[in-house]
Amino acid sequence: MSRTIKNSHPGERVLFSTRPRFSQSVASAYLRLILLFLLLYFFTTIIRYLAALQTQISTLLTLPFVEWSTYVLVLLIILLFLSLIWTYLSWKSTCYILTNKRVMIKSGVISKKNVYMHFNKIQDIQVSQGFTQRISSAGDIEVFGGRDRTSLILENIPNPDKFEDLLNQKIENVNQDYEAKQPKNLRDERYQ
Repeated sequence: MSRTIKNSHPGERVLFSTRPRFSQSVASAYLRLILLFLLLYFFTTIIRYLAALQTQISTLLTLPFVEWSTYVLVLLIILLFLSLIWTYLSWKSTCYILTNKRVMIKSGVISKKNVYMHFNKIQDIQVSQGFTQRISSAGDIEVFGGRDRTSLILENIPNPDKFEDLLNQKIENVNQDYEAKQPKNLRDERYQ
């Protein structure tokens, strides 16, 4: 299960890797998909209706109304189709990775973006789940770190409780390793 990743630190291994929950990430695409199917299904009916409308208004206008309307409908269908492909590719190119040293978000279809935070920089973790996310066992995890309160947001992550447990476990291990490396007199002073 443990594998190395490209551009990783020496000895870094992947402990957990996932993508956003598909059903939650592409929720906005459902409406576009329905609209696309409706346009394809009723395409000839719409054109016939526009042709009948043109014959009625031909005394007022001498524009190629049906031809322009056909171009607009075809363009709309193409744009809807391309937006659905883009949504899928965006989902497919997003990956959340937990290694033995850091938490990472890799994303980008055309240009790639890698954002990460080392465990020793993490200050707080916030997990939130909306109603539909709870139904599909997804959630959002926001990881806060450092003095400037930078954050990573892992949206629609499947099984957020499992990811949170792994993340907390790794943070605790880093903290214990740090404590163990401190000289004994510094450790004793800290607890007095």
